[in-house]
Amino acid sequence: MNNSAARCILLALALLIPQAARGQVPDVTLSYFVPQSGSLSTPTEGQLAIRNARTCPNVDRDQIYFQNARLKIVVQASDGSPIPGIAAADICVMFNGGTPAQGFTGIGADSIIANSQFNPGCPDVHCITADAPTDSSGATYISWRGSTPGQPGIGTRDPSRKFGAWEGDVPLYVLGVQLQGKLTSASPLGSYTAHVKNLDCVGGRGTAPNQGEMVNSLDINAVQAAIGGPYRYHLDFDNNGIVNTIDLNFLKGHNNHKCNYPLVN
Repeated sequence: MNNSAARCILLALALLIPQAARGQVPDVTLSYFVPQSGSLSTPTEGQLAIRNARTCPNVDRDQIYFQNARLKIVVQASDGSPIPGIAAADICVMFNGGTPAQGFTGIGADSIIANSQFNPGCPDVHCITADAPTDSSGATYISWRGSTPGQPGIGTRDPSRKFGAWEGDVPLYVLGVQLQGKLTSASPLGSYTAHVKNLDCVGGRGTAPNQGEMVNSLDINAVQAAIGGPYRYHLDFDNNGIVNTIDLNFLKGHNNHKCNYPLVN
């Protein structure tokens, strides 16, 4: 998938929207998404939830997407009524799959690396869908790790969701409408943008093959250099407001990990 692929996806989704759903369009002033982790009944939101939204290109080990790191999506119509029954496939976090330098453009995130063209053996990831259709309150979840059948908001490792690099504002669409985020459910619209901190934080954005979706010395050196220097948000993997040896040691624990190692799938 390249230049116009993301637009084609949204067009195809629009054509598949049931007629009943067409009458209720998400209102962008009332609909939103919010970062969460922890239990579904008493979720953690805001900065404490964001600290759990971190990944390795192989999506392996327990501290990756910790405590069911997820986005909660709430969809309402212009009259404030919830929109239930929106299919999971119509709710999507969008990646272009690569960078403009690699020939990937469109409406998705253009700094995320998720393609097999330049990284053979890696999955092509362009759409991370919701765990389940919206419920009676118009709510659903996108579990970053992967969905668990019958348990929306509970993550299970999905090897098709491997990607590398980082972007601070990954667009989220519902029925082709882009929503804004809230840092917490009580925060104003636009106070949060969807993102996942990635241990693969350097390299892979050019056209040289086999440079993306891996953790190596380039990433280690970047974090090492950030210690004691100006704050680098995307290198602060535990979101405690400082880049330090905790972040460095966490990254070193995944050294040489790539999309097909240590787990093939």
